[in-house]
Amino acid sequence: MLAIPILVAARASLLDASPAAGYDFSPLQSLLESWELTTEYAVSIGTAEKGRVFLYEGGKFKMNTQVPVGSTSKWPSAIMFASMVDDGTIASLDDPVHKYLSYWSRSPSDKRSLITVRMLLDFTSGLGHGGPGQEMNTRAARAWRTKHNVPRGGLSLPNVTKDCDLFEGDISLCAKAIYETVNISGTPGRTWSYNSNHLQVAAAVGVAASGLPIQRLISKYLTTPYGMRHSLYPGNCPEMAGSLLTTGDDYERFLHKVLAYAHPSRAVIEQSEVDATPFLSSSYALYGNYGFGHFLACFDSYEGFTPACKAARVHMDPGAFGFIPLIDRKHGYYLQLVAAETAPTGSYPLSGIPEYLALAIKPHVDAIMSATPPPNAYHLHHSPTLFSLTIADVNYCVDCKLNPKNCT
Repeated sequence: MLAIPILVAARASLLDASPAAGYDFSPLQSLLESWELTTEYAVSIGTAEKGRVFLYEGGKFKMNTQVPVGSTSKWPSAIMFASMVDDGTIASLDDPVHKYLSYWSRSPSDKRSLITVRMLLDFTSGLGHGGPGQEMNTRAARAWRTKHNVPRGGLSLPNVTKDCDLFEGDISLCAKAIYETVNISGTPGRTWSYNSNHLQVAAAVGVAASGLPIQRLISKYLTTPYGMRHSLYPGNCPEMAGSLLTTGDDYERFLHKVLAYAHPSRAVIEQSEVDATPFLSSSYALYGNYGFGHFLACFDSYEGFTPACKAARVHMDPGAFGFIPLIDRKHGYYLQLVAAETAPTGSYPLSGIPEYLALAIKPHVDAIMSATPPPNAYHLHHSPTLFSLTIADVNYCVDCKLNPKNCT
């Protein structure tokens, strides 16, 4: 956080952080109460053993507020399809797609024949182009869009037919449209692209393997096992990579079970967290390398995916509207900054600010949850171990707040 606290701008409630939890989050509470740049958001933290140990709700925002999450949809979507391996509906993560979709090429001369379920979930299938940052508001993301000449909103599903339309389309026909119209950008398994194609095809594989329509599949493999009663992907052809509507409470249930290896199986969760893109490690990383629908975090790193990032074992899935969930395997907790800096909960786009706030508070959470937490006053002054934002980051956040049109 900032070395000099900013005046209070948000009321908050601290729930479920009883002395029995074993952690003193009062320094974090003070820092969040002093954050003036955004107000309508919540923060929750929990462990595998105890569940939630800290909750902050700012402004009028509540953990039961249903919000769109954009790309934060990708993580639960990928885990949902991976979990179909546990009951044998999908025999193996390494099954080729053509095993389930009859029209899919089996010819060795066609690179698409090499695509497996795993490659769909870790976005190495080669189906189309795209990179992280095309829809985000962070300073680094804006620079990425400028460099690649990509408009805000980014690259989405093909618009060549109505097959991929949210309400008029069909998930299986949409996958076939992707197959027929989207070019392969590289060798499957050795290339990576950030777009909606992969999970849309994975959904069609799931439908074909299970015989269930997409909404029943979502219920069976995601919302029911995780108790996500207030979450949905709307439509007949939901965009699995970006259309989830959820609440902080519901997404927290997902994070808790994944952290605890409670669902799906530990074997599947461990596979989901494997670095699928080591070939990107030496290049600039906006968010890090990639696993199943989420990043192995290494934020805005010009050194690429560093040994320090690998050792940190942090998994995160930032969304376009400021919803930032993460799991820290090294320290054994989940953290989510729940926000939707878009209508109806946000008056103008400030989604980059929650993202930087999440990164700023994480070192404080690490310290509080360590075996030997420092004195509370330690959090209110500059310390190299708590330093996470540069002056460029602070300048971006302040400019975004004062001049919101610059944040679009």
